[in-house]
Amino acid sequence: MKSNGSLIPAGEALIRKVLLTNAVSSGVCGLLLLLIPGYVADWTGLDNRTALTETGIFLLVFVAFLVWVVSRRIISPGAVLIVTVLDLLWVVVGVLLLENQGITMMMTVFGVWAVILVTAVVGVFAIFEAVYYWRNRAFGRRN
Repeated sequence: MKSNGSLIPAGEALIRKVLLTNAVSSGVCGLLLLLIPGYVADWTGLDNRTALTETGIFLLVFVAFLVWVVSRRIISPGAVLIVTVLDLLWVVVGVLLLENQGITMMMTVFGVWAVILVTAVVGVFAIFEAVYYWRNRAFGRRN
């Protein structure tokens, strides 16, 4: 696709919005986990505050990467592939967390539903990201 005489990947406007939404939601979750891990532990039943804090730090680093990707003039399909893999890993961890009966027995109803919701939303992000990557995987390659 061309815009002002230069090539741009297909679906770039949509993926920019998806990545920004991912950044905002990940940033909110990361700040909650980092700033109030005790409350998050109480609400969810996930009582490992160190793990919650470390997850918050990871999410804020992830947000910084997303902001960097979105700030580029052209959204790199390769960078989106990295985001896709990270999001898919998040989904796998969410599913494994829900499958671990020892953990889910300790979780509150709110905690279980929060993990389900976050895992589903991140899964939707990953689908959009994977489609963008797949459609544009050859973008910028020279023959």
